[in-house]
Amino acid sequence: MTKFFALFTLIFQLFLFAESNVVYDIRGASPLLDANMSQFLDKWRNDTITPVQNGIYKNVLVNGDPSRKNIALTFDDAPDENNTYKLLDILKSHHVQGAFFMIGGTMRDTNATVVKRTFDEGHLVLNHTFNHPRLSDLNESTIVYQLDHAAMRMESITGHYPLLMRPPYGSINPIVVDTINAQGLTTVLWSLDSLDWTLKDPDAVVTNVLSNIRNGDIILMHRNPTSVGALAKVIEQLTSMGYTFLRLDELLGIKAYR
Repeated sequence: MTKFFALFTLIFQLFLFAESNVVYDIRGASPLLDANMSQFLDKWRNDTITPVQNGIYKNVLVNGDPSRKNIALTFDDAPDENNTYKLLDILKSHHVQGAFFMIGGTMRDTNATVVKRTFDEGHLVLNHTFNHPRLSDLNESTIVYQLDHAAMRMESITGHYPLLMRPPYGSINPIVVDTINAQGLTTVLWSLDSLDWTLKDPDAVVTNVLSNIRNGDIILMHRNPTSVGALAKVIEQLTSMGYTFLRLDELLGIKAYR
């Protein structure tokens, strides 16, 4: 009986380990998208995620543990002097910490203040390159420039060098992934696209997120008016559905800074 119980426990642990390493397909859909955009997204998602799921792309993260009802909010393209502040206010009022993938080249003058506030309030300030190019169009040395200059700008403001980065547009290929890995960084994509970058109706964004949410999802949003209008409802309704918001590094169980 003891041997049987030990065997059962081992099998169960292996099952949980296998489940926790599942790489999701990317979700996010709306009837407001036209057919061409839907087809484009389907192809991009398949071309991007399949090499991750097959283990061809190493150290590319898409989601957290599917066995736990934890999720994370991420915001691309900060900072700015308007919408980033509004997002921070909403997150603060709901006691939720997010991850902001920031563009290094915009961190100057007054924008440095919002970067500092983001960090001081417990959110992650992470690498989204220096000036938002499509990395898959660049050679290795130019990719390194984009990564290093953005990270150094962030470190000069927060005092911390980010170890997590998100390529603009989620655009990766073997050269991009290998170059990011060689710099000691981890690529973090997303598993649920809020579509705030194309849907201008906040309620459509809320509907999309609520309809497609899964355990362990990394939710992609941006610092734009649509996300500002949708964020409070997203947080409140997902919380009422039993989900817990974790900071991205907590969801993934990895270090955010050097």
